[in-house]
Amino acid sequence: MKKYGRKRHIAKTFTWRIIGSLDTIILSWIISGDLKIGMAIGGAEVFTKMILYYFHERIWFNTRIFITQTSHIRHLIKTLTWRLVGTIDTMFMGWIISGDPTVGLKIGALELVTKMALYYLHERLWHRTDFGLAEVIEENDQEKSSVSGHLFKQDYEIDRRSRNEEFGHNSFMVLLTGLSGSGKSTIANLVEKELSQQGYKTYLLDGDNVRLGLNKDLSFSEEDRAENLRRIAEVSKLFVESGTIVLAAFVSPLRKDREMMHEILGEDFMEVYIDTPLEICEQRDVKGLYKKARNGEIPNFTGISAPYEQPLNPGISIKTVNSSAEFCAKQLMEQIMPKIQLKK
Repeated sequence: MKKYGRKRHIAKTFTWRIIGSLDTIILSWIISGDLKIGMAIGGAEVFTKMILYYFHERIWFNTRIFITQTSHIRHLIKTLTWRLVGTIDTMFMGWIISGDPTVGLKIGALELVTKMALYYLHERLWHRTDFGLAEVIEENDQEKSSVSGHLFKQDYEIDRRSRNEEFGHNSFMVLLTGLSGSGKSTIANLVEKELSQQGYKTYLLDGDNVRLGLNKDLSFSEEDRAENLRRIAEVSKLFVESGTIVLAAFVSPLRKDREMMHEILGEDFMEVYIDTPLEICEQRDVKGLYKKARNGEIPNFTGISAPYEQPLNPGISIKTVNSSAEFCAKQLMEQIMPKIQLKK
């Protein structure tokens, strides 16, 4: 069994045992009418349930379902599985110590309600606690590093330069960044259409389309947004290696994430800021997303409940206010064309 998160799981075991044992002592006292029996049952299950709970945590840690967007569902399922294990243990402890099987059954039945509620709240609180997470991240990184140490880049005779020469143009990635509704996808679509008509090999990556497929397992948390853009950068890099000009329309709100994309693609990265004020984007709101975000229906929505950091030094900044989409696309084309030409 993996060692990841052991410290965190031990701490969770102790906090839950304190809560769970207090609940069992009180219930046993009420049902049996004898505080000594309640203390005996609560004391006995400290040992049995600490062992059972620890292994329950370890098993669930290695069960990779409902990790991100639906963590509450994961916690509900964990609550049910633990309650099944815990109640059976309590029933046996109550029966053995009191000498009356009905006492064990009554305690087990009553704690189904009390402990399910307590356990779910305990899970949600720990979900928001950082203790022990650094160990999990560090050890996961070590595992990934050990795996990557056995991987080697394979070179082939038909390389990027060969493809560029065959297609007659250079290949690179153009990232259009800006608020939702700023015009990124519209401008990218017009530019791709123009490039295609001129015979250039292109591909357009769009935020919604990518999240409907490749990245449908990711949420809109800051961590998942970063992973979303990392994957996009790596996919774009493959397209660039294939000799394709990549147009990528993504909100990409944080500078550190855009810098990460730049590091992956190097000189083949071009950052384009579609500069549209928030109030204009809200007026457009073609998809009705801003209205939902204002009403609290969409969490972590860029510009409303999540920040957007403007590029400090973009390759080009395109102001869309009082400019048609066609004019904006023409501005971008003027910047792209010199980069397309193959270096002699």
